[in-house]
Amino acid sequence: MRIISIVGLKDTGKTSLTNKIISELTSRDYKVASIKHSHHEMMMDREGTDTWKQMESGSDFVVGIGSRTFFNINESIPLERVLFLVKMMCDPDFLVIEGFKNYHYAKIVTSPELEDDYTIANVNSFEITDEELLDLVDLVEEKAYDIIDTLFVNDCGYNDASVIAKAFVSGDLKYNPDTQADVSLAIDGINIGLNAFVNDFLKETIIGMLKALKTTEYGVEDFNNIEISIKNKNK
Repeated sequence: MRIISIVGLKDTGKTSLTNKIISELTSRDYKVASIKHSHHEMMMDREGTDTWKQMESGSDFVVGIGSRTFFNINESIPLERVLFLVKMMCDPDFLVIEGFKNYHYAKIVTSPELEDDYTIANVNSFEITDEELLDLVDLVEEKAYDIIDTLFVNDCGYNDASVIAKAFVSGDLKYNPDTQADVSLAIDGINIGLNAFVNDFLKETIIGMLKALKTTEYGVEDFNNIEISIKNKNK
């Protein structure tokens, strides 16, 4: 998963640019997810619906399933936790975030004063041409990277995730999603970075044990994506 953030002051065309980037990434056959940051109260359900009534009755976590599925959670969840959950649930090629200007992800700014070390482009959303949009998405393909705490490279001197991220943005390092970790780990809601050795150890150990199980009885033939949740009750 590669993450790009579009940030800017109010009324600078963030939403318009976000939608254009999503559309262009989708046209390139990428699987795209998106997150919208709002400083206002967000209501994702209509008053009077059954799911709205369940939330009003005291349910903290309501799921609506039909032709689409939505989750309505009665709390604010930190961005890093949401990133992990998005990756676990749908594993998109790209995650486009509108907002969250203070986070250390590759970002496109629509307000020059918000430029920082993680900025890959400064864009006038109202005047960008179709050709410029194509070039911008080319840049997104090149510069965007995964959840910052999970980044690792084998290059000497790059041991800190934020330093690695800046190197991707500056071009000192080239991001290759195929060389990143296969294992995503969170403990008590905190993303835990894994180096290549720990990643491979966990992956091979768990797959080795699972192959001893009679998973075919459950219709499982392959091990393309493994999800494990451990409750440490005996700590």
